[in-house]
Amino acid sequence: MKQIIVTAAVIMRENKLLLAQRLPTGDWGGRWEFPGGKVEFGETPRNGLERELLEELGISSEATSILEVVSEITSEKQLILLYFVCQIIHGEPQPLQCQQVNWFELQAVDLLLKPPADEVFWQKYSLMIR
Repeated sequence: MKQIIVTAAVIMRENKLLLAQRLPTGDWGGRWEFPGGKVEFGETPRNGLERELLEELGISSEATSILEVVSEITSEKQLILLYFVCQIIHGEPQPLQCQQVNWFELQAVDLLLKPPADEVFWQKYSLMIR
């Protein structure tokens, strides 16, 4: 079984969360997720997340503290997802490698279809911030 480390950004602005909609193809296509991606060999998780946000959304960012770690096991792999607090340093999020990006009120995030790991994270995190 393969183990993959994935990072995700929790970016808030004016009590809204930034989420990205996955491309329609691939796993969980069309669902809304906390942006991020796989950590490449030799990268730290923070550097990997900052790279992914630049590639996927065109923003320079700073990943600070880890909010949560979620493990998801499928028949083929184990994903270990690290959710970081992030701040945008420069730029406005653009959908470079996703369908769209949007800022959502916290209540609206409850209603969005999300990949399973993001749903697990959101259930825990939403209780902490309300």
